[in-house]
Amino acid sequence: MARSESKRTQRTVILLGVVIGFIGYFFWALQSEEVFRIVSKKLEQTEAGVIVSGEVHNTTTSASAVNVEVTLFNQRGQKLSEETVTLANVQAGSTVPFRTQPKQLIDVKDYTIYVNTGRNMYGN
Repeated sequence: MARSESKRTQRTVILLGVVIGFIGYFFWALQSEEVFRIVSKKLEQTEAGVIVSGEVHNTTTSASAVNVEVTLFNQRGQKLSEETVTLANVQAGSTVPFRTQPKQLIDVKDYTIYVNTGRNMYGN
C-alpha cells in the first residue's frame, strides 16, 4: 500500500511539472511573438484635425520596415477613417515615433493601432 501511494505521489509531481512547464512555455511564446510593440499612443484633437501619434519599439535583433495602421471610429463604432504610416528602417532595439496626417473629423471617439510587419511564413 505504501508503494502505491509513493507511485501516485510521483506521478502527480511529474504531471504537475509538465503542466507548469507547458504554461511557462506558452507565456514565453506569446511574448516572443510580438516583435514590434506600441509603447505610447495618443489621440489629439487639434485645429488642423484629428491626429494619432505614438512610438513603436522594435524588440528584434535586426532592422526592419513596418506599417502602422490606424483606424478611427465614432461613438457608435463605425469606421470613419484609415491611414497607414510606413516606418522604413526601424533599427533593432530602437523606439521610433509615428504620427498620422490631420483628418478633419468631428465625431472621433476611439481608434485602433495595428502594427503590420508583412506576410508571415504561412503567407498570411
